[in-house]
Amino acid sequence: MALERPIDDYESVAAWAKGLREQWGGDPLAEEPEKLRTLQAFCEFADTDPDALVAFCFLRRKATGERFASVKRRAAVAEQLRAFRAESGLTGTQARARVSEVLSFLIHNGVLMNPGMV
Repeated sequence: MALERPIDDYESVAAWAKGLREQWGGDPLAEEPEKLRTLQAFCEFADTDPDALVAFCFLRRKATGERFASVKRRAAVAEQLRAFRAESGLTGTQARARVSEVLSFLIHNGVLMNPGMV
């Protein structure tokens, strides 16, 4: 699925960019545009957009409306990341770096994931 608008027009991507700027200084997404290309490639692979990907990882409790991260949905995203990594044909450091870019996006949007899940 092609994204409906440019990757950097999504709210979740803006949150990621803000978090990276606060953490590292400068403008990491402008300095390393492959991060955005990787996220876009993953979203297209997973047939979703960045905001929907983040939203998918959360559920709401019926009784209280409280939002919480779904273990099953995070596991499903981890499975998609494994498939994305395998399809890329990359191995070793390159494959880990590609997955880490998507994990960084998720983490900066409140989705607790660690590399061990992938």
